[in-house]
Amino acid sequence: MKLDGRVALVTGAGQRVGRAVALALATAGASVAVHYNTSAAGANDTVKQIAARGGKATGFGADFRDEAALNALVPSVVGSMGRLDVLVNSASIFRDFRLFETTNHEWDENFAINVRAPFVLSREMAKSLGGRPGKIINLNDWQTNRPKRFAYGVSKAALTGLTKTLASALAPNVQVNEVALGAILLPPGAPPEYEAVLTAKIPAGRMGRPDEIADAVLWLIGNDYVTGETIRVDGGQHVSRGS
Repeated sequence: MKLDGRVALVTGAGQRVGRAVALALATAGASVAVHYNTSAAGANDTVKQIAARGGKATGFGADFRDEAALNALVPSVVGSMGRLDVLVNSASIFRDFRLFETTNHEWDENFAINVRAPFVLSREMAKSLGGRPGKIINLNDWQTNRPKRFAYGVSKAALTGLTKTLASALAPNVQVNEVALGAILLPPGAPPEYEAVLTAKIPAGRMGRPDEIADAVLWLIGNDYVTGETIRVDGGQHVSRGS
């Protein structure tokens, strides 16, 4: 798929990796729907950066815990921008709660944002395509077995299952894949010295960059013969015993 004349929706595009992906898609020729929840100022900045580069972008706010807002997002994008060809599910929550600290509410929030939202958006996008080609890319985690982040890890494992099942259900016109991120940016609030702790576990010897995730997304969009696949961009963490 070539991105000229296409419309892409990137969730969580007001900050961090989501912003990098949105900028890369716009540079490649797509008009970008920039989704945000609490990062309205960041989303506005993403839209301005895309416009400054000669691209087209529009911001769309939606809290994925709100079922009505979630259901309305794809129709809003299609109604405003005319179509939707590419969906990048980047929005996520990432909180530290071990098993016995995980409440029902915490569990439900993780699944609402990390699994239900990609499911609903993918379903609604596929309906809007009407048989036209499309691309869905889910941003995941290289490691889903995370006892310190119990609900998060389980929800991200479920996202892998969703990716593979969507790939089967939407073939052959829509390719569905995921990019599994390693250490790309420090978690919000992490002390600077934490970077040394992380890089000591990475065979590549450094943290990744958001643009390297964007490159993987662009490659998947440009390849029509890859579907149901997980592309790990983790500096080799998944093959390292030290990880």
